[in-house]
Amino acid sequence: MKPMDGLEFTRKVRLSRESPNVFTPIIMVSGHSERGRIIAARDTGVNEFVVKPISAKSLFDRIQAVIERPRPFVRVKRYFGPDRRRKTVEHGGEERRVAKPATAAPSDQAMSHSEVNALFNPDSAPDGGGDKGDTG
Repeated sequence: MKPMDGLEFTRKVRLSRESPNVFTPIIMVSGHSERGRIIAARDTGVNEFVVKPISAKSLFDRIQAVIERPRPFVRVKRYFGPDRRRKTVEHGGEERRVAKPATAAPSDQAMSHSEVNALFNPDSAPDGGGDKGDTG
């Protein structure tokens, strides 16, 4: 995308004093399905992410998610955008954080539509709105 890429565009929308609306929903569409790129998009303030080739259903599902299930925005020291904590967590007492073994996939590994949807919307339906058999 010229003259800037999607991440730079998102940063300008979210962080620039000249931005007309820092809360504008951003659905990134990209042919790059590597896990690291998708996480970078999420961590820059993208609301939803669709991997090319896209279907009408996958795009509709992302638009529907932004409208019907908007996330609250958070501002912390190094981030402003939709809350990145995607799962509903039920607090059961003092142990709020439990260490989990590192099982993250390599950042250069491609992700399918369903895997991207699970990253952005883990509480949504298992099929994730992606195309059946689609590998990204």
